[in-house]
Amino acid sequence: MIVYGYRSTHLKSANLPNVKCPNCETQNQMTTSVYGRHVHIFWIPLFPAGNTGIFECRNCHKGFKKNELNEDGKLAYKNFKSQVKTPIWKYSGLGLIAVLIAFGFYAKKQGDAEVAEYLENPAMYDVYTFRTEGNYYSTFKVLQVFKDSLYVSYNGMETNKRSGIKDIDKPANYSDSLYYVLTTKNIESLKESGDLVDIER
Repeated sequence: MIVYGYRSTHLKSANLPNVKCPNCETQNQMTTSVYGRHVHIFWIPLFPAGNTGIFECRNCHKGFKKNELNEDGKLAYKNFKSQVKTPIWKYSGLGLIAVLIAFGFYAKKQGDAEVAEYLENPAMYDVYTFRTEGNYYSTFKVLQVFKDSLYVSYNGMETNKRSGIKDIDKPANYSDSLYYVLTTKNIESLKESGDLVDIER
């Protein structure tokens, strides 16, 4: 269940000078508090969604909306509001997303470099994950390494999700008697087509 929505937090309060109360008409007793609204997901702030002000007279203790103030009051509030800064923590969700994206790119780059290294120097028991013709995922295990080819045993199981590889990559799913020969050209073709997904060592 995803919990998301809006929240408001108090940013700053001040007295509005030379502003009359719309109710009791007392001057210099009008206060305002600015609240910052933000979008959140799982209570983590994503980004600001505007500020709003509430108003109260310290003399009669009556609350007001902005449109109930006279022009002097609206101008005083506008000037005050312009000085209220949005806290940087209200952007923390966007910052977290940016970090996760950057980490994803870094991890992919590192993973690609690792796969390239394993392709260049294959070893016994390397497990190759590949996409099948039916757009499923499966694996084959390297049993012997030769100069221009590999002896491999194919996994007898497939999964429709890449994340499901861990569930099918089990010794019982590989044949003990049926081996295949894959040449270096076969492996390169698999990589160039985008069907070679990963190599685990």
